[in-house]
Amino acid sequence: MDQLYRSIISGERAGALPAILRFVFEIASWVYALIVNVRNLLFDLGVRKVHKLPVPVISVGNITTGGTGKTPTVIMLIRELQRLGKNPAVLTRGYASPRLADGTLGKADEVLVIEHECPGVPVVVNPDRVAGGRTAIDKYHADVLVLDDGFQHRRLHRDLNILLCDATEPLGIPGLLPRGTWREPPHNMNRANMIMLTRCEQVAPELADLAAGLLTQWVTPRAIFQQRTTVSGLHDARGDAVPLVAGGRKVFGFAGIGNPNGFLHTLRSLGMQVSAALWLDDHHHYRLPRDLLPLTRAAATRHPDALVTTLKDWVKVRNLPLPPAPPVWHVRIEARLRPHEQELLRTRLALLTNAVAPEPLPTNS
Repeated sequence: MDQLYRSIISGERAGALPAILRFVFEIASWVYALIVNVRNLLFDLGVRKVHKLPVPVISVGNITTGGTGKTPTVIMLIRELQRLGKNPAVLTRGYASPRLADGTLGKADEVLVIEHECPGVPVVVNPDRVAGGRTAIDKYHADVLVLDDGFQHRRLHRDLNILLCDATEPLGIPGLLPRGTWREPPHNMNRANMIMLTRCEQVAPELADLAAGLLTQWVTPRAIFQQRTTVSGLHDARGDAVPLVAGGRKVFGFAGIGNPNGFLHTLRSLGMQVSAALWLDDHHHYRLPRDLLPLTRAAATRHPDALVTTLKDWVKVRNLPLPPAPPVWHVRIEARLRPHEQELLRTRLALLTNAVAPEPLPTNS
């Protein structure tokens, strides 16, 4: 459904019905724009209260829908804060939490990934981020808070406002929701203290620089960082590392993420031959083995080495009945800035949290 919707609003899908839908979406976007602009104006004028907590708050968010690499960025920030000797906690609203059989809500995929990659770090799920922040401070003694997907959550004061833009599509599909993918008009990007241009490894350096130049109309060039997603490992169902072999492996890919093309690029960058793929809606709640039947049936005749998915999907399927064959592997990734930008970020975090910046880590670049 996500891919169908994007193909309509982008103009990729032609015909009378898509044209009518685009017109309806355009009218609806005017109503959405009025709501967004009035809400932001109330905060700008101080009519709506902004709550400041007694510890620093770092927000990570975006201005478009879809995946821009928020979770890897949150994990990168947590690890940097831990290197500074801090006790961070993550605040999230728990978007798209699955409904369990007993009627309760399970953990959202982003929560599962953060807990997997940052064991011991509290992740407080509460749509009211102010209340969630107080819980993190009082219950877990957090001394710095990382606000996941917080750019539009203006009730909570933030000391560092990080906005993410995907280098492969810096401003998304033009237009406010539902006509485009903008959550709010691009001029509101000037609320950011820092913009991280993500997935820069997927475009030529010249295009990344061009995208960074485009963003300077909202923030100073010194506040624009270029982030790259690197693969930290390929793992099997037991968590053991799977070696990459010369000539690549023939695999089928599957994922329920906002940017499947980015994952496809990652698989190919590892030398894998992706001969089939199944892309599901973002935050898909898996029903196995039913959901993977198209791939397992194709595997019976095409014999891939494995089905490969993202860590975000793996944490949701690992306890479900996986197909006996082929095996399911998952790719683990991490976000990295260019070395000098990583040091600048570390210094910024040290100043923000009154910590002493550690010696720079050795780099291979």
